Amino acid sequence: MIVIVTDSTACLNRQEAQKLGVTHVPMTYTLDGSTHREHFVEENADYIERIQSAKTLATSQPPIAAYIKTFTELTQAGHQVLCLSISSRLSGTYANEAVCAREIGCGNIRVVDTLTTAGGLYILVRAARELIDAGYSLEETASKNEEMRSSVKTLFTVEDMEPLRRSGRLGPVRQSVCTVLNVRPLLTCREGAVVSCGMVRGHNEQMRALDQAVPENAGCIVVQYIRNINGARQLQHRLESRLNKAVLLRPIGPVLAIHLGVDMIGVAWRES
Repeated sequence: MIVIVTDSTACLNRQEAQKLGVTHVPMTYTLDGSTHREHFVEENADYIERIQSAKTLATSQPPIAAYIKTFTELTQAGHQVLCLSISSRLSGTYANEAVCAREIGCGNIRVVDTLTTAGGLYILVRAARELIDAGYSLEETASKNEEMRSSVKTLFTVEDMEPLRRSGRLGPVRQSVCTVLNVRPLLTCREGAVVSCGMVRGHNEQMRALDQAVPENAGCIVVQYIRNINGARQLQHRLESRLNKAVLLRPIGPVLAIHLGVDMIGVAWRES
């Protein structure tokens, strides 16, 4: 059997992980010297308040030992492993996973740099499960997943650019991009890095830009948010009304919140 392994930025809940056959490896975050594991999305209670009150914040990828343990246990149980990683341009996680796969060296582990995270990573996890269920081999599923990366799109806005600048996760975004005067940047994940792709002014223009970015032939649409659940539900309703298809609603956890800020709304989708 092929088991999917991914990190906690895929924003899965516990029930979904069980249904999709996903082994979840948590990232960690540190607030004022206290380190916490990022859990399934429904199990990260009150993290926004703790992030807002913290004077120092940091995140870290799962330790190599966690992947050695996970890969070893799964392969010794007779499973093959497809590991889908957060973008290598956003985290060192992929490098650790690749090292572990080489160290174990049994030929039953394939690691994919998805070049995305959050809703985009969630979409690729679901696509991998569909391929596995359709009878594709480990190598075929990994190759198909790599081919799909360019068809997975994300668009999001944040209320404050400072967390992204501070984190160093920004790609070539103009330093003048800001969120003053009710102007918000439109951001996307391009070739694995966060880059600016436009500006919007005000809530209505923000909603319109996020809605209209998703084409009619889009599949597996995910609205993602940090704290702004009302705006996320509004965007979900707009998309479902225009496209006449179901749109998933997905909160984002503390690790990405530290880098994006605690007010964010966006959408991810796969183009057909």
